[in-house]
Amino acid sequence: MTIYSIKEVAEKLMVHQQTLRNWERCGLFAIQRVGINKTRVFSEEDVALCHKIHKYSGRGISLKGIKELLSMNNDGNGKGGR
Repeated sequence: MTIYSIKEVAEKLMVHQQTLRNWERCGLFAIQRVGINKTRVFSEEDVALCHKIHKYSGRGISLKGIKELLSMNNDGNGKGGR
């Protein structure tokens, strides 16, 4: 299983790390944290979800709207599109 740091995911998406933190704070996804410093780690699935969020955001959809879209696309499991 490949894991990515927040820096690596931000670089893949060409967004600032703070953007990813903001998405997490808004409840678009929950990221696993590891170690003493509670470092965020992203799985392949998390990265795919971030790509989807970035695509929606680029189309001008608000974070609230994105959250609703993700919840509609996940068959009601409440995990933001996972």
